Amino acid sequence: MNDMFSPNASPESVAEAWKKERPDIDHSGLSVVLRIRSLAMLIDQNLSEISEDLGLDHKELILLFALRRSGKPYCMRPTDVFRLLKVTSGAATYRVDKLVEKGVVDRVADPLDRRSQLIRLTLKGKSQVDGAVERLAVTSADCLGELRDDPNKLGQLQDLLHLLELGWLQRTPLKDNPLMHHAVVSD
Repeated sequence: MNDMFSPNASPESVAEAWKKERPDIDHSGLSVVLRIRSLAMLIDQNLSEISEDLGLDHKELILLFALRRSGKPYCMRPTDVFRLLKVTSGAATYRVDKLVEKGVVDRVADPLDRRSQLIRLTLKGKSQVDGAVERLAVTSADCLGELRDDPNKLGQLQDLLHLLELGWLQRTPLKDNPLMHHAVVSD
């Protein structure tokens, strides 16, 4: 059986199988989505390897990335954490507790609300995230292949991907958008 989750199935073979089985539908978008999904799975695999090397899981690394790119003081509210991770508040608390035990985040008092705490990246966490994002950047640049040396083609690709993303954003309600920006705490 040939499907996109088979280790030997290429996006082309999956698209061709669907064209054969369902010749009555427009496959132009499906073929593109299959290619992007294949690429996303490869990127996720790389992120999982980086996470494992740090003794983290994938979602923990995603949280640390979010804290780091938020800028000083590298903090988030607990509600932003569970929204980012798409888990319940209890699950987010458990995950943050694990990260506190690993020494990569800590909890600090929220200067705007004495009843609340913020999740803050520690120096150890910042160092790990900086190494992880550097690895991801190097791998991502290497995987560009010949596009890396052709700014015009790279720009065209970015423009085309942006147009495709806009199409998906138009059909996705804001409340369901996994890319929705979350409020972060700043100085």
